[in-house]
Amino acid sequence: MFRTTVTVFMLGMLVGKVKSVCDSELQNGLFQDLLNMMMKIKGFSPELSTCKCQKIVPAIAFTASLSATKSIGPLETIKFNKVWTNAGKGYDPNSGIFTAPKKGYYQIIARATSYQGNKFFANLWKNDEKTVGLYAGPGQITHSASIVLELKKGDHVFLKHHNSSEKIYSDAHLWSMFSGFLISE
Repeated sequence: MFRTTVTVFMLGMLVGKVKSVCDSELQNGLFQDLLNMMMKIKGFSPELSTCKCQKIVPAIAFTASLSATKSIGPLETIKFNKVWTNAGKGYDPNSGIFTAPKKGYYQIIARATSYQGNKFFANLWKNDEKTVGLYAGPGQITHSASIVLELKKGDHVFLKHHNSSEKIYSDAHLWSMFSGFLISE
């Protein structure tokens, strides 16, 4: 019983390793033969052990915060100036716009905090299309919005203020932020 448990555990570790890591060591014929033999003993098909390396895709992700309270005019795009991550170089802090470097499905998140007794209302936009909105009610309330968008290369995503002048709150705690990442191609 103990030997079978250990063998199954080792087999599970090897199968997990084969499925998750593809490198030159795993291509070694001796290792592959040993793995195939173990899988046959346990009743698994040998083709499960064949390493099918997937193309490594560079990360595309961004996160930016607003470093201070800011007055925002009607229909103004919010420019989050404190950039934490910008893998793929899609976010431009000067414009507040994320430009998709490649097509795919992206998770986009925005969070805004209203300023002392005021409200703040904005929408996430994809190009010229208004998507989900967020409303941070009066009294330094924080609200967030999240959406999965199918983007083509070059599509723009941004947080645009609604239709009146208001302040968006932030301070050293960086309450208001904009973030996104590629989920899949």
